[in-house]
Amino acid sequence: MRRALGQLRRRIGAFVGGFDAGQAGRRLRHFQPSRAHLNTLIAAAGADITARARWLSRNNGYAVNAVESWAGNVVGAGIKPSSLIADADLKAQVQRLWLDWTDAADAEGLTDFYGLQRRAAREVFIAGEVFFRSRPRRPEDGLPAPLQLQMIPSEMLPLTRNEPLPGGGAIRQGIEFDWLGRRVAYHFLRRHPGDVTDPGLAGETVRIPASEIVHVVDPVDAGQLRGVSRFAPAVAKLFLLD
Repeated sequence: MRRALGQLRRRIGAFVGGFDAGQAGRRLRHFQPSRAHLNTLIAAAGADITARARWLSRNNGYAVNAVESWAGNVVGAGIKPSSLIADADLKAQVQRLWLDWTDAADAEGLTDFYGLQRRAAREVFIAGEVFFRSRPRRPEDGLPAPLQLQMIPSEMLPLTRNEPLPGGGAIRQGIEFDWLGRRVAYHFLRRHPGDVTDPGLAGETVRIPASEIVHVVDPVDAGQLRGVSRFAPAVAKLFLLD
C-alpha cells in the first residue's frame, strides 16, 4: 500500500512539474515539518524558547555578544526625532521640552527614553517582543510632561489565555480582539510569573485597553500574534556548544 501511494505521489509530482521541495523520495522522506500555524507553535513552545534564550543571554558569551551587537546596530545611542516646525523659537521650545521629558520618560526611573529604546531592542532579540504601557501622570508629580512609559516583558502576557467572548470577540494568547479582529485590550498578569520577590497575587490578570499599549514585535508570518526569540534557530547549537 505504501509503495503504491509513493508511486502515485511521484506520478502526480511529475505531472504537475516535479517541484524538488515537494518530493517524497529518499532524500526528503524523513523531512516532514509541522503544518501548524506559527501561533500554535508559539503556544506550545514559546515559553520554553524564551526561558532558554534568557538563560543563554545571561550565561553564554556568544549570546551576550549577539544581543549587544543587535541592540547597538538597531538603536545605537538612540533614535532621535527631528522637528519639522518652521518657527525657530517654537521649535527650540519644543526641543527643550522633549529633551527634558526624555530624562523622565522611564516609569521605573532606571534610564531615559533612549535607554528604553536600547532595552526594547534587547528584549525583541531575546524574547521576540516587548510591551510599553503609557502611564499618564498628574501635574503635581512635577514631570516635564505628564506621561511616562512602563516596560512590560513578554512573560507578563500569558500565552495560555485563550477564550471566546460575547459578541463575537475573543482573547487569543492574552490579546483581546473584537468581532472585526481589532486589538482592543491586553490581559497582563499583575506580577511576573517567575519573580518570587513580588508579593502580588500569582496568576491574577488585569485588562489594559489597547490604546495604552505599544506592542513592539516583528511578525514574520501572516496572522502571527506574538513574537518569537531570534535565538530560536540557535538555542540548541549554543547550548550544546557550551
